[in-house]
Amino acid sequence: MKYRSSTLFSALAVLGFVTPAVAQNSSLDEFVVSATREARDPFEVPASVDKINQNTLEKAASFQVNLSETLARVPGLVINNRNNFAQDLQISIRGFGARATSGVRGVRLFSDGIPATMPDGSGQISHFSLSSTESIEVLRGPFSSLYGNSSGGVILLTTENPRPGTELEVNQVFGTDSTRRSGIKLNKGNENLGIVIDASTFRTDGYRDHSKARRDNFNSKMVWNLSSDTRLSWVVNYVDIPLAQDPAGLTAVQLASNRRQAGTNAVANNTNKTVEQSQTGIVFEHQFTPETSVTFSPYYGDRKIRQVLASTAVIDLKNEYSGADLRFAHQTSLFEKPLFFNAGLTVGELEQARLGFFGASTTPNRDEANTASQFDQYLQAEYFFTDKFSVLAGLRNSSIEIEANDQFLSNGDGSGSKKYDEVTSNIGFTYRLQPNINTYISYGEGFETPTLLETAYLSVVDVNNNALSPNFNAQLEAAKSEQLEVGVKAKFGATKVNAALYTVNTNNEIVVLQAIGGATAFQNAGSTRREGAELALQHAFNKEWQANAAVNFIRATYDTSVNSIQAGNSLPSIPKKTFFGELVYKPSSLYEAATELRYVDKLFANDANDAFAPSYSVVNLRASKDWPLEGGWNVRTYARIDNVFDKKYVGSVIVNQGVGQFFEPASERQFLLGITLGMKWR
Repeated sequence: MKYRSSTLFSALAVLGFVTPAVAQNSSLDEFVVSATREARDPFEVPASVDKINQNTLEKAASFQVNLSETLARVPGLVINNRNNFAQDLQISIRGFGARATSGVRGVRLFSDGIPATMPDGSGQISHFSLSSTESIEVLRGPFSSLYGNSSGGVILLTTENPRPGTELEVNQVFGTDSTRRSGIKLNKGNENLGIVIDASTFRTDGYRDHSKARRDNFNSKMVWNLSSDTRLSWVVNYVDIPLAQDPAGLTAVQLASNRRQAGTNAVANNTNKTVEQSQTGIVFEHQFTPETSVTFSPYYGDRKIRQVLASTAVIDLKNEYSGADLRFAHQTSLFEKPLFFNAGLTVGELEQARLGFFGASTTPNRDEANTASQFDQYLQAEYFFTDKFSVLAGLRNSSIEIEANDQFLSNGDGSGSKKYDEVTSNIGFTYRLQPNINTYISYGEGFETPTLLETAYLSVVDVNNNALSPNFNAQLEAAKSEQLEVGVKAKFGATKVNAALYTVNTNNEIVVLQAIGGATAFQNAGSTRREGAELALQHAFNKEWQANAAVNFIRATYDTSVNSIQAGNSLPSIPKKTFFGELVYKPSSLYEAATELRYVDKLFANDANDAFAPSYSVVNLRASKDWPLEGGWNVRTYARIDNVFDKKYVGSVIVNQGVGQFFEPASERQFLLGITLGMKWR
């Protein structure tokens, strides 16, 4: 692949001379990240990585139900809230994942080391326990491929570890559209053993007609310090969504007439989704010596999904998944300079029972036993040539196999299988220009296999018209990409600047070919190109006032023409420009208020680029206040107003929807009030 990156490198010259004004006697929080598998100051890492800490999550004054509530502050990451709890959020990183028709794909997801992304690349986030989250890391760019298949980007969620003593929190949040959330969190522990238990229930009548939802979450994390050099963590997670009505998308005409209405046949056919998932996993960590350690992380889970579509088709999935990661880490020296090694094995297995029905019928018209498995080996090394110059490199060998075993043979045998083997590599160099300015350049290869959902249908031509056949689509190849990134990270007193420019070339991009009656067939679309720039800026004016901004620009286009796709067209659902900015007032550690501004450019809804949702900008307000009381009690109150000026806009689009129901309208002005009561015993 050849890089047309003159624009990228000329812009780097500009970014290299960014020198924001320095504010004295102020400081910004410093973090350690682990997204590149070694605990590092993100300033030292040759990659774009951001970390959202627990304080930021709490001060966001949100329901703590959706990642979209807080992660808009990460450049390069787009999370569109669909106002539809029957469908996961639309998550994309540098354009990867934007085309997802269901769930999350193209972005690798982890919660406490347990993959929320299956071996085939499909992912879910409904079980993420945000109210007990300690941090969320977002890794973008070439080093995302360290995590294997479908790693256009990586989101790593870590729940809080137990603390010595006993702490109890109960909270209640109320919002517009009869939205409410109740939660309880218990922390109990000592120096050797502790547990955090977090349970919540969420209800909403929904912004749109036919969009009621209920979600119940439970998460526990127990940690044993078995010895001074051995620790065992045990995580148990459960989510139940007994009700999630699906309002579906709207056509442009429907949107203009009544943006709150449900889509065609959604009410008549009671479109909805139910989910139940339970999983558990352990993380065993042992330090042989101060320089050598091993981490072993096995897990097991099951997820049941039943979805009713507007076509009256019913999809019933039972997923059982398991796997493990074994990682060995060692620190040594070479020519008296530090050298860090990581080597590991990853295995994963997904067994899926799929049934299909029409309407109220109990007689299936589809019955399959599907599987997806992975076996990966990886090696990573970091070497410091000098105090100013270092290199980080990785190599991963991945083997992914997906298979469909058709057990409903009256319409023919739709079975099939395909194996995808790929070796990916990445390398990055960091050079310290000055003690407060780091520059880096990195390169990486990645690949993305089709998911079981994407191989579920073939597009065929019959005597009447195009139709979809429930047969395994063995024609789909894995998409392969190359990424190049250059960046600058700088600290000027109370100012931080992270700037990156990147280009991504992808062959065999997997895109929608045809969508009919809730079924979708996919195809490979030749080559695509993504070129972009990201800027993250933090500045503390003084001890009370701080500003944060995240700016993103991306140009994502098709390079070749395939079927109805024309070269030069933009990839759908990828906004060319996004902006998040906030001005924070924090007169003390007990009080915080902020004004937020979010801008999202227009979203093309299809490959033809003849349907799109216009750009929008919204202003949000939030405030929180802690009230410490005698005896270890604390009361936190918080409030939030989203979309202060009551803008009417489309928050997300359904890519290439078969009958033009592309648009999912966002909520108008929304209010939220919450209270958390906490007590500590020591």
